[in-house]
Amino acid sequence: MDSQKEALQRIISTLANKNDEIQNFIDTLNQTLKGVQENSSNILSELDEEFDSLYSILDEVKERMINSIKQEQARKSQELQSQLSQCNNALENSEELLEFATRSLDIKETEEFSKAARQIKDRVTMASAFRLSLKPKVSDNMTHLMVDFSQERQMLQTLKFLPVPKAPEIDPVECLVADNAVTVTWRMPEEDNKIDHFILEYRKTNFDGLPRVKDERCWDIIDNIKGTEYTLSGLRFDSKYMNFRVRACNKAVAGECSDPVTLETKALNFSLDSSSSHLNLRVEDTCVEWDPTGGKGQESKVKGKENKGSASVTSLKKHTRSGTPSPKRTSVGSRPPAVRGSRDRFTGESYTVLGDTAIESGQHYWEVKAQKDCKSYSVGVAYKTLGKFDQLGKTNTSWCIHVNNWLQNTFAAKHNNKVKALDVTVPERIGVFCDFDGGQLSFYDANSKQLLYSFKTKFTQPVLPGFMKYLFVHEKQDYLLIQKDETNWVTFKRQPNEHHRLMNRINKNVILALLTLTSSAFLLFQLYYYKHYLSAKNGAGLSKSKGSRIGFDSIQWRAVKKFIMLTSSQNVPVFLIDPLILELINKNLEQVKNTSHGSTSECNFFCVPRDFTAFALQYHLWKNEEGWFRIAENMGFQCLKIESKDPRLDGIDSLSGTEIPLHYICKLAMHAIHVVVFHERSGNYLWHGHLRLKGNIDKKFVPFRKLQFGRYPGAFDRPELQQITVDGLEVLIPKDPVHFLEEIPHSRFIECRYKEARAFFQQYLDDSTVEAVAFRKSAKELLQLAAKTLKKLGVRFWLSSGTCLGWYRQCSIIPYSKDVDLGIFIQDYQSNIISAFQDAGLPLKHKFGKVEDSLELSFQGKDDVKLDIFFFYEETDHMWNGGTQAKTGKKFKYLFPRFTLCWTEFVDMKVHVPCETIEYIEANYGKTWQIPVKTWDWKRSPPNVQPNGVWPISEWDEVIQLY
Repeated sequence: MDSQKEALQRIISTLANKNDEIQNFIDTLNQTLKGVQENSSNILSELDEEFDSLYSILDEVKERMINSIKQEQARKSQELQSQLSQCNNALENSEELLEFATRSLDIKETEEFSKAARQIKDRVTMASAFRLSLKPKVSDNMTHLMVDFSQERQMLQTLKFLPVPKAPEIDPVECLVADNAVTVTWRMPEEDNKIDHFILEYRKTNFDGLPRVKDERCWDIIDNIKGTEYTLSGLRFDSKYMNFRVRACNKAVAGECSDPVTLETKALNFSLDSSSSHLNLRVEDTCVEWDPTGGKGQESKVKGKENKGSASVTSLKKHTRSGTPSPKRTSVGSRPPAVRGSRDRFTGESYTVLGDTAIESGQHYWEVKAQKDCKSYSVGVAYKTLGKFDQLGKTNTSWCIHVNNWLQNTFAAKHNNKVKALDVTVPERIGVFCDFDGGQLSFYDANSKQLLYSFKTKFTQPVLPGFMKYLFVHEKQDYLLIQKDETNWVTFKRQPNEHHRLMNRINKNVILALLTLTSSAFLLFQLYYYKHYLSAKNGAGLSKSKGSRIGFDSIQWRAVKKFIMLTSSQNVPVFLIDPLILELINKNLEQVKNTSHGSTSECNFFCVPRDFTAFALQYHLWKNEEGWFRIAENMGFQCLKIESKDPRLDGIDSLSGTEIPLHYICKLAMHAIHVVVFHERSGNYLWHGHLRLKGNIDKKFVPFRKLQFGRYPGAFDRPELQQITVDGLEVLIPKDPVHFLEEIPHSRFIECRYKEARAFFQQYLDDSTVEAVAFRKSAKELLQLAAKTLKKLGVRFWLSSGTCLGWYRQCSIIPYSKDVDLGIFIQDYQSNIISAFQDAGLPLKHKFGKVEDSLELSFQGKDDVKLDIFFFYEETDHMWNGGTQAKTGKKFKYLFPRFTLCWTEFVDMKVHVPCETIEYIEANYGKTWQIPVKTWDWKRSPPNVQPNGVWPISEWDEVIQLY
């Protein structure tokens, strides 16, 4: 009977599961049917919009052509009407003269006849009829305005739907779940060179198998992925699985989603056990605090915190992408908390806290990170039966790795009171990997995945994560951070008053005597030090600017110290860019380099009274942003994050909402740390954005007007960094601080107008012919070579004339310009410019003018692309560059309003352009610069050109040189 019930129960369970699968499939079909109907309607609407747009363009083209015909008609009509009017007047005058001459034939008197004949002769000589051209100035031919739309008509007739990219295929074998991150890999079923990018969609779920339509979680989207692999980092594995699917996109359409793949991401969720921890440890949920009233004799204080919610442990696989060994990684489920309230608490010297979730099978991984001041701690696992007096590693029921940085540095693995010294560097983070079924407990460098040590055993009982903090007489705070995922930490901290409380256990008289003796010796040492060292220096030390003697208890120094501790512990790639501090350091650089850590007796740099200290964050090197704000706030900072749209995506509608961090401001007491976020740009330089305060930001959070960075976007050369000790703190600074300081006042950056460029190409189709593509390529190479040559000479230049117009109007090189134009201030001219370009493979094509007047150089590049360099001269209220006509020696002057230089990015380069760009462009091309003009006369077309005299023939050999 029982066996039949069990069999029936299995059948019922199987049927229920199958019904669940069928219902999920029905939901999927219904959702797909609904999607087909909605998407069909959307596609029809989009098709109508596309054709309406096409009709609109045709109407605009037609209207433009009609206007051209009407203008041509009006011009020719005016010319003919004018010529007709002149001929009529000439004919009328001629008829009058003819009538007068006919009447003169009847004159009888000789003298009167002679007088009339002379008048007739003079009038005939001056008559307009004899000076008229009897050829029409214009013809009636209008064939030059005829159109032939045969090719366009053929193109329209071949319009069809874009080929939809096929669905990619996700390769589960190549996917990796590791280190709080998931790497998803896919491939196309067949090669498709029209794929522009991919879209990855993912969501968390607690169900295995195919995604459920009624799943409570929505899909998250990662757009514009260029490769066939993507890594989601900074995740929190608080669900058992994650669903993934991918779509391929060409320029206008996205294909179907790939078959979804479900990856296991289940995590070991554990908290700290409050029922069996040491009496002096008060554990409430996820908070651990030292309680001096809870035990006898132990009065040190330990405080620990982690985020609310269950902690997620990242699973590990054997697969690794690096050459170093990596822990085996898999996904495991959480176990129900072990009931341990019946056992005794840890006591005596066993300052131990264990996890409340037992590991009974499977593979599990967690990490521990200690602050630099943490002197001694142990990390490992133990059986539930670990004795209340037992310490980790000193029994046969516990295994651990022990770090000791107290009187002597030791790093060892411990089990059953046996110690194995480890001859490796103590890592920043220690990873613990427990393979219960395989009987293996391994410890890793969590950053490099290097194996530190492995225990081989056979676990006969469930094990619990164990942590132990050893206490010493020490005035600094000690921290032990237990990381269970990227956003969950447990912090153990011993407060400074621990020293005072531990002293109560020792004979007070002996301590008093020792303290008196120590204080006396220290006082004598201080007097000796002052007499023989400080007085001998007699002010020859570092710069003593106002406020430099405030001391190491100043608000600024403490804020900077905490910030450096925070960034160092979190691997935040920051370096010092504060102009005032860098200038002080640069003046005393050699002395600063020769100052070892902690040996300085004065606070000379970070203690100068001010509101801000500025650092730069290299965002492209920052791997772990998640949780950084929370840790900063736990250390006492109030932080503000300022984000904005990535300007490079401004012209792409689908990505125009993407925001990137631009500035962080973290305030401690009355001092703020300004972190300028530097982003890597394609021209191999660093860029930071504008600091704009949005409506929801407290304008009084800090005195923003005093900030030295962020008034406008900026661009800097990528600096090489060096680490030095400043006021006892280890910081990174630019290796060449002088160069960096010189860049600051000239760092203003102007972004290309991507949105306007996109609108321009919608109105005027881009020239994508073979010739245009080849010219752009050659012009780009020529510009890069010219920039490299001028940079070696230290000569500033900027984009000028047509090259500047192409950047400003269409973010590209104008294909019909046929040259590259640069501007240089005449005061930056060097006599070796010509030889430098010739050495770079660019022969001189012509040289016009001279240094004192209208200098212009032209060099011949490859493929008939030439480089024109115009030298600019400054007057009181304007600037100008000159031009020379080789055949006549005529000089021309092109006037510009005064301008300054800003950085921009053009053809993957950081180059200068005039900051007052619109005034510069309009001076050269007028108010209609937006309209392309392919026929351009450099002597007449520019609105800012004016005659400037003629070169004397005696100077032609010098000022007109052709090669």
